[in-house]
Amino acid sequence: MTFDWGPPVRIGSNREHKTLTDATVDRLRGDIISGRLKSGAKVKSEDLKGLYGVGTSPIREALFQLASEGLVRADGQRGFRVAELNENELLEITDWRARLEGEALRRSIINGDVNWEANAIAALHRLRGVQTSRDLTRDKAADLWEERHREFHFALYGKCGSPWLLRFCELLIQNGERYRRAFVEYKSIDQSITQEHEAILDAAVKRDHVKAVSILDKHIRHAGELAQKFLEKSLAPKASSAKLKPRRAGRGRTH
Repeated sequence: MTFDWGPPVRIGSNREHKTLTDATVDRLRGDIISGRLKSGAKVKSEDLKGLYGVGTSPIREALFQLASEGLVRADGQRGFRVAELNENELLEITDWRARLEGEALRRSIINGDVNWEANAIAALHRLRGVQTSRDLTRDKAADLWEERHREFHFALYGKCGSPWLLRFCELLIQNGERYRRAFVEYKSIDQSITQEHEAILDAAVKRDHVKAVSILDKHIRHAGELAQKFLEKSLAPKASSAKLKPRRAGRGRTH
């Protein structure tokens, strides 16, 4: 997906790292999203320099960029911390994902061509391949499944015609992935998830954007509700007595 206007989009673009900072940003982003760097943990430049084999400048530039993406927080004069998992944020992410990804899918179905269909079909085939593999460790299976999962969704959204819409979807997806990575067992992906992906693709190929967007909406919100249950359980000792309810998008949005 390349455009001569708007912001760059990482997912599905196969862009090579042009600088050491780019490579550091990608690695640090991956370690935060995967949970290898824990929610709320202090991010120490000296530790990252040794871990990544880079100097102070790429580390600090990476931290400032990831702060703009919501993955880290500036901790006053004390440096940076990994952004904490937060129930209100999860609800916002889930709601806006459903709205914006639904619009991206709707536009892509309207604009899609044979190459778009072929790319989406191939992306789902690659995703299934990870699920049936028996040669991957848990961490490698998790990383590869998420990579293929993002590629599948962006193959579906790739003909929406708007780099801004894709960039917003990208930011929401990567932040939402942090919550999923906290509870999913990647060695046993539920078959219902695969069936939902297949149903979305089937409706998209048939150019039924109403059905495709409806299935996608339920797909995203169901994942959000599962993540919320896990988060409520993990935060139970800190939680207030007020119970948050999953937010639902208004019926008036265009799909």
